[in-house]
Amino acid sequence: MILEIIDGVFVICAGIITAMLWVVVLVKKLEHKFIEKKFERVFHIAAEFLMSSIAIIAGIILLLKHFLGVPLFYLAMGLILYALVNAIGIYWEKRYRLLVLILIISTLITIVLIAVSLALLV
Repeated sequence: MILEIIDGVFVICAGIITAMLWVVVLVKKLEHKFIEKKFERVFHIAAEFLMSSIAIIAGIILLLKHFLGVPLFYLAMGLILYALVNAIGIYWEKRYRLLVLILIISTLITIVLIAVSLALLV
């Protein structure tokens, strides 16, 4: 089904983009500009990499049409949605308005994709 392909590609892309973003931030040593408190930053970045890993794995499994693909897709979408909403709050306080706008649009796309997938895949 085409929706499973869209879902799989979406979570893989979300996972790769998130991981790449944090790799660039860490390599350029800019992480303190995003989250000042080191303890909070370490766990935030760890959570983002965990979400990225699960999203990529879920997307691959979904594209391979494995029976665990759909449940893992919904787990990944929940993690992505949580990460997006959390990031909106963090970056709103820092007045990164363009980033917040991108995150809001991404959140809306994610919610729509979850709703459509629930309606058609269940």
